[in-house]
Amino acid sequence: MSNTTLRRPALNIPLLALWVVAVAVLAFGSWMLLAGNAAQAEFYTSGGDDYLEYLNLQTQSTIGGFLLIAGVIGLLLALATHARNHAASLLATRAGAPDDTIIEASDDLDDDADQAVEPSEPDVVTDTEHEPSASPAGDAEHEPAATPEPARA
Repeated sequence: MSNTTLRRPALNIPLLALWVVAVAVLAFGSWMLLAGNAAQAEFYTSGGDDYLEYLNLQTQSTIGGFLLIAGVIGLLLALATHARNHAASLLATRAGAPDDTIIEASDDLDDDADQAVEPSEPDVVTDTEHEPSASPAGDAEHEPAATPEPARA
């Protein structure tokens, strides 16, 4: 029996859910913020004196603002994740990754892999092809440098 795994589907459900939730939170936060600010303006113009209503409207505007910010952060996170996944798929395509629907997994239960393999001696490479050149620059590379004589006065 071969050990195979199916390729991941092209539709990324968690990323899609992140997009939907981020847009929903952004829309709900916008609605709460606008409704709270409009109600506060109405409260101020009507000369309201109910302190509990005043705090409720301020809380609605504050929570709406926080939800609006959370929605924007969620959209940026979804956009960054989408861009990263797209870049990774482009790199995999350029590298010549197989586009098969089934990817063969390696068989770890192979009997040959369980046997111990003794390391062999490394091959010694000798440079027999290189011949010294007849040019003076080539001879200078192989000859030791001469030591200068001290100057006499």
